Amino acid sequence: MLGASESLRARYRVELLEGARVEERGVVHLRTGSELLIPWSQVRRALAAEVGEPEGVRTIVFDLAVAVEADGCQVVRFDAEPGDDAMRIARQIGAALGPDRATPSLKSVATDGIASRWYPDIASFEQEALRVVTF
Repeated sequence: MLGASESLRARYRVELLEGARVEERGVVHLRTGSELLIPWSQVRRALAAEVGEPEGVRTIVFDLAVAVEADGCQVVRFDAEPGDDAMRIARQIGAALGPDRATPSLKSVATDGIASRWYPDIASFEQEALRVVTF
């Protein structure tokens, strides 16, 4: 039998994107030295959250659900510094996806660079994100 974290990982499958940047056509990232594109048409839902300790290291995590099934989802992840950088990225994602695929947490980052959702660690974020994505 799978433990709680293994069960979550089996249902909320994450690929960390290296060198991700948001463009008009989608998210470009590096894999084995080559640039790859994830077009906006493949993104089903976009989430953002602040992860980390309030008085320590924090980041804005962006999870883009690219496949949603009854038993879970596949997401791609990248992060940004809280503030202007995160706000710019969230605005680009929100504009590309429209209001139906952008979650309230992404919209809050787009508004002021700060997420409406905060989690002390990535596992806590993933538990909530799974519920939001697979609604």
